[in-house]
Amino acid sequence: MVQIWYPADDADTSPLAPWMAPGAREEQRFGLTQAGVASDSWALAPSHGRSDEQARIGGRFPILLNSPGSDDTAGLNTFQAEDLASHGYVVVAVNHTHEAFAVQFPDGHTEHSAVPTDSPLSVLSDQLLPTRVADTRFVLDQLAAAAGHSTDAAAALPQHLADDLDLTKVGMFGHSLGGSTTAQTMHDDTRVAAGVNLDGPVLGSVATDGLDRPLLMLASDTSPWYGHAGWEPNRATNTGLKLPLRIAGTRHMSFTDEQVIAAELAAAGLLPEDAKNAAIGSIEPSRSIDLQRSSLLAYFDAVFGRTDSSLAKTLEQLAQPEMLPHL
Repeated sequence: MVQIWYPADDADTSPLAPWMAPGAREEQRFGLTQAGVASDSWALAPSHGRSDEQARIGGRFPILLNSPGSDDTAGLNTFQAEDLASHGYVVVAVNHTHEAFAVQFPDGHTEHSAVPTDSPLSVLSDQLLPTRVADTRFVLDQLAAAAGHSTDAAAALPQHLADDLDLTKVGMFGHSLGGSTTAQTMHDDTRVAAGVNLDGPVLGSVATDGLDRPLLMLASDTSPWYGHAGWEPNRATNTGLKLPLRIAGTRHMSFTDEQVIAAELAAAGLLPEDAKNAAIGSIEPSRSIDLQRSSLLAYFDAVFGRTDSSLAKTLEQLAQPEMLPHL
């Protein structure tokens, strides 16, 4: 199962889509209830996307795969995905079924996680990571088949979208274990030209082998991965440009929609301030969102030649007081 954001023709008749897919909303409800937030005390606003809209005709749009964090369901990176789609990218978020908290299928049935949330790191690297990489490569295979109209895969996509996919420009980004998945997928599949790791460990063979393509690494202010394999800025085995940065004032969940949701709940008095800070830090939420959106867009635009500036120059121009290098 995937969730897709894509450039679409404007139409006032299409309904606004919910902020998250059903499985992600179920996960959000469970998590907030565990944190003491009553399920009937909040509701998610509609997103800026519209459902059942045909893709913009005449475009050729790069593809950005997205992998969520461990136990997370696709749709928790909506604030990044919507912005990228509005700038001409097709963002395809992968639901890693049986690991994700809840995945709702078109026929209405839901598959829940079969993986203990307290699984050791070895389970993540040895079992979950290879499965996630296989999931991602399968999705990319299906997108390629749809673009080539060689199977019925095109019929499952929104109208015109199969004709709009540019399979020569594929990138990927992911949060936490999704960031790990991004790096390992790049290692295993040369079709993925560039990636962004959002506060995830570098696991699998890519940790020692390195990459020959660019990888942007955005860490939280308290990331535990500094000093671990793969986070070092310079390694002989890594021949591609690697950009390890951290955003001051952030925490691990700042790189998901929790940056918005937890802040609003705390402002409404529904979530204790210390719980909010533990999840998303002290950074002003709108500032965190702006930094992430601008960095991801500038990075992928430079990688795919959608700007005249080089990748290194583009990110240098985006330097902000909160964006700190990992040296």
